[in-house]
Amino acid sequence: MKISSITLASVPLTATAFVPQTNSGVVSMDKMSLQAEAVSTLPSSTKPIFDPLGLYPENSPERMAGLIEPLETSMARNSNNDIVDPLRLYSDQSIVSPDAEMSASLPFVARPALLDGTLPGDRGFDPFNFASNPSALQWQRKAEIKHARLAMLASAGWPIAELLHKDIASSFHLPTLLASGDRVPSILNDGLSHGGFPAFWIATIAAASYIEFSEIAEENLSMKLNPAELGFDPLNLGGKTEEEQHYMQEAELFNGRLGMLAITGFAIQEWFLNSAVVDQIPIFFKPLNVAMEQLMNAQ
Repeated sequence: MKISSITLASVPLTATAFVPQTNSGVVSMDKMSLQAEAVSTLPSSTKPIFDPLGLYPENSPERMAGLIEPLETSMARNSNNDIVDPLRLYSDQSIVSPDAEMSASLPFVARPALLDGTLPGDRGFDPFNFASNPSALQWQRKAEIKHARLAMLASAGWPIAELLHKDIASSFHLPTLLASGDRVPSILNDGLSHGGFPAFWIATIAAASYIEFSEIAEENLSMKLNPAELGFDPLNLGGKTEEEQHYMQEAELFNGRLGMLAITGFAIQEWFLNSAVVDQIPIFFKPLNVAMEQLMNAQ
């Protein structure tokens, strides 16, 4: 039925090429009647037709009957998501939400609903929608602060180990655990597989397990609104007022995010260049005279 309707609708268009100009009124009347007949033959349906790729031509019976609707309009009707178009890619700007709030970190996408800027470190960055509900948001906050604190410790301990590990190990007559080229062991080089004893792994796994199980037991008895709060502030640096506490919490998160990037960069640099980070950029880790001498000898 649809094929015959489209064929009937296209007949007037092809006929006009062979009709004299003086009979344009008669042709127009015939065209309108044929189009009306083609539209009337369409099956009645309450479901709208969506054509995001523009496959239906302008003279198709479906489009002339008004059965084709914009896909964005249906999405906006069936959900609460705003349609944003910061690059003005939509030809029809009437379907774009004028009051949509954009993300502070990704100004070309809408701000996630749960990230309204009230939480420390919140800049509306969640392109993969990990924090889709309050429970997921709380879990992601806890995971981020844990990784941030570990990354800050690791990014400080990484160059310190490359600078002092060999001297400390020789002082206690212990084998060195650095990888080839005096690099810190990581998953991108030989790791700790060359260590002659498993005591390090046993102690590390035991300590991590104790912390995790203690936290799980505490969560079963009470609920923390702030997953970063562990009651550890011996120097009283957390701040006294809410503004000071918010500032310090954001500072911790920002430095932790930088630490996660730094520790990833350390591992990739040492794997790619096959040398220690403290030797690649000695000016950051060694006395100035030693760093300048090392840089001059490298040229």
